[in-house]
Amino acid sequence: MGRDEELAHLDGLLARHRLVAVTGAAGVGKSRLARTAVERRDVEVTRARWWTQGPAGGPDALTGVATALGLPVTAGFDAVAEALRGGPRLLFLDDVDPVRGGCVTLVQRLLQALPELRVLLSGRQPLGLGDEVVLRLGPLSLVPSGDGTPSAAVRMFLSRLPPRSARPVAAGAAGRTVLDLCARLQGVPLALRLAAEQVGRRPLAEVATLVETAQCRLAGDGGGWRHRSLHAALGASYALCERADRITWARLSVLGGDFDEDTAVRVAAGGRLRTRDVPACLARLALASVLEPVRDPGGVRPGRYRMAAAAREFGFERLRDAGEAAEAVERHLLWCRDAAESAQRLWQAGLQRQAVALVCAEEANLRAALVRPPRSAAQAETALHAVVALWFWWGVCGHTGQGRSYLQRLLPLSPEATLLRARALWLAGWLAVRCGEDDAAEALRAAGEVAVLVGDDTTLGHVADASGVLAAFLGDRDLAIACLRDAVRLIPEEVCYGPSVAHSWAVLACNQAHTSLAAARRSVRYAVALRRTRDDRWARCTTAYALAFVDHLAGRPARAWRRARRALREAEVLGNPLGTVVVERLLAEIQRVPASAPALPDRRRVPRRRRDAPARHAEPGADGSLARGALREAP
Repeated sequence: MGRDEELAHLDGLLARHRLVAVTGAAGVGKSRLARTAVERRDVEVTRARWWTQGPAGGPDALTGVATALGLPVTAGFDAVAEALRGGPRLLFLDDVDPVRGGCVTLVQRLLQALPELRVLLSGRQPLGLGDEVVLRLGPLSLVPSGDGTPSAAVRMFLSRLPPRSARPVAAGAAGRTVLDLCARLQGVPLALRLAAEQVGRRPLAEVATLVETAQCRLAGDGGGWRHRSLHAALGASYALCERADRITWARLSVLGGDFDEDTAVRVAAGGRLRTRDVPACLARLALASVLEPVRDPGGVRPGRYRMAAAAREFGFERLRDAGEAAEAVERHLLWCRDAAESAQRLWQAGLQRQAVALVCAEEANLRAALVRPPRSAAQAETALHAVVALWFWWGVCGHTGQGRSYLQRLLPLSPEATLLRARALWLAGWLAVRCGEDDAAEALRAAGEVAVLVGDDTTLGHVADASGVLAAFLGDRDLAIACLRDAVRLIPEEVCYGPSVAHSWAVLACNQAHTSLAAARRSVRYAVALRRTRDDRWARCTTAYALAFVDHLAGRPARAWRRARRALREAEVLGNPLGTVVVERLLAEIQRVPASAPALPDRRRVPRRRRDAPARHAEPGADGSLARGALREAP
């Protein structure tokens, strides 16, 4: 089901090549696809099958093929070759992983001795012979077709449901649960079948919870399939791995998403596994379909790998059984802190897009480290370091609620008055201000007290900045201006974390504009003149907004509109939802012009005139006036 394209591709490969391998992860349907392709071919087929639990036809590859041909188990290579001689024949070697080493030699000798022979094999990894063509089979598609037909994964799940359960599960809220369940199972056919069998025994919501928390423990009654549980299928793959590969698999199970080689080395290396051995282990695990290459190595960008949820659960069980879970979690948390600090340094250096891209790429791994409850005060402090370093991700890029949840859990575990606690309390108050929570003032007051105790003027400046924004929201304009004046006095230009002083100058200008446009212009000029403003995209966004706001109140709509559009572009590039909403609101106010006035032009769509191009003149309208967006240039 849902394999029409792969089946047609396999048919073409068998018609053109002598050695074809179908590879993929456990339970993805390699044997079924290969068997279906074999049944469609009008040729004599010999099938030798080795069960993953051990070879069914004999202890090695040659004995298994001899048994499939009806020969004695003691038959040698010459007898097997003679039995296969005599015309076109297809040799189907199914599940060759237990005897892969013997199959390499056997297949190579058979292809050399029998020019008319074709070989099709299925397994978790190919043989690695030069003439081998590999079809790597992935999970079923999770994307529905354009005509409204459900995706292949959903159709597979529904087809395996007990008859009495299929109709109520196919629509409504249950249908949405099915979509989420199939996505969590990542379209693996074996996992879909096992989950569908569970629906006949327990409610769908309970099955969804099982899939979310213990996917590896899904089990069924077999039904003709080789594996009766995901745990058994993964255990077979684990048993076939080398010792170093098993250690790497288990240690990487603490990650929550795709990862690159550097992350794997930081998390997995140590003890019996040397740093230089990790890249080779990654390559072998990818070859064995335990890891899925997200981006192949060898290009300009480093390769990345992904481990399925069930494989992560299985690996973490092995890690816990070996007594290494705590150490692996510690390494993962230290990596999380270092990755967060790297992103913060990129942001403060003016490379905001690179900082956001780094956090986006590692978001799942960062979340997996931060949601795990810390086991000690040292782990809580390490996690708090990471959360504070990602202040821009929570406050600027729209993940305010997620950041607040981490802070609410970690702050009680770090009660001492330290520099880190002062910054964490400021971040909690700043995020509360940005999402309009009632506990903002209390958090900022506590942050100010700790900052005074540890002598951190920068944090005092950030507290003053957030307090000014809070006062403005509450309608106390004088208090807001006073707080923001303290902020621009305390925050240095070369700030190592938190919003820059240019941001505070811009917010101060927006508040001053209600009472004194001259003071507002002076403040925003200070913001623009700062050297860091040119390299800081978020500072450019806030200063452009401040300039647009001042121009709007000064009655200069065209200039205000252009500057607001510039601020909107910067906010959209950063993925700043709050900034986007604020700028769009200002644009809507600017566009509220009298009906008799012409509409403001979209300057982004007006092409600039080249210097050597002839000057153009606007044609007068019906009333003799010139259009507002026309070029008025002397000849």
